[in-house]
Amino acid sequence: MRTSLTAIAASLVLILTASACGNDDDKISSADREKAEAAALKYVGAGKATETDRGDGDDDYAYEVEVELPDGLDIEVQLDENFKVTNRPPTASDLAAPAPTTTPSAKPSASPSTVAPDDDRGLLGKTAIRAKDAALKATGGGEVLSTEGSDDADHVYEVEVRTPSGEDVTVELDADFEVVRIDR
Repeated sequence: MRTSLTAIAASLVLILTASACGNDDDKISSADREKAEAAALKYVGAGKATETDRGDGDDDYAYEVEVELPDGLDIEVQLDENFKVTNRPPTASDLAAPAPTTTPSAKPSASPSTVAPDDDRGLLGKTAIRAKDAALKATGGGEVLSTEGSDDADHVYEVEVRTPSGEDVTVELDADFEVVRIDR
């Protein structure tokens, strides 16, 4: 009797240990890792892959690749089983700093120039215009205080707006410039 109880207890310990260690479903083959990283780097347009994970089945993606841009900013790129980007985060060109000019501006700036931290790069060009327009439409107008890309999985752009009532809010937008959330 004592031997059978010991055998049952030992079996339970082995089963619990095996289940705690997880399974191999979340491991990535080297070929899939290379494909995921290549797809992410192609999408972002610059940088290096620093971490690659496999989705666990509960995620909305099959692979997630963290790309570090040359300036240190990290962008999370999520891919499906066919290595197609699903979350459409900002690209390197969306977050690029404007090129310095050698000619002085005709009108001096009213405030001193500041450089945004690497993780808070402002949007440029058409991307900035579309993000500003979408945010102002969502808030019913106001003043845009800043625009920036986001490496958060649930939104791509953030626009700080001072509403007509004087409230400062952050409008979070997806890759299609649709409002995900307005943080008050």
